[in-house]
Amino acid sequence: MKERGFSLLEVLVAVTIIGIGFSIVFAGMSGSIRSLQRVEDTDRRVELARFKLAELDLIKKIRPTDTASGVFEDGTRWTLRSSPYIAPVDDGPRRNPASVIHIDLTLEWMGRNGMQKRVIQTYRYQTADSSVVPSLEEQLHNLQ
Repeated sequence: MKERGFSLLEVLVAVTIIGIGFSIVFAGMSGSIRSLQRVEDTDRRVELARFKLAELDLIKKIRPTDTASGVFEDGTRWTLRSSPYIAPVDDGPRRNPASVIHIDLTLEWMGRNGMQKRVIQTYRYQTADSSVVPSLEEQLHNLQ
């Protein structure tokens, strides 16, 4: 005579297999959520960096060797450094009072593997004038 149904051992094996499958799925979902959070954090930092670079567009003149620094609301530290790239030429007939400066925006934050750092580089063309130029820190503060 044949018995109908499953034995206790068969039910336990099936439940164990289903449990292992669910644990693998949930572990994958957890990793995806952490990755999504890292992508959102990076996107937020990129947006904050764009805002800071947009503030530079509002500043008429930047000294060729100047710095400014601060902290974004998410705790990311930023530092702006300018350096001469193409100096003005004052050589008689080849006179060119304009110059190009190189600007580094450095972002630093605490990541999952310790301190993370990214540098964004840009250049700025400016014409020369003899007026006194306030520091980059002062000019950024005055924009606030």
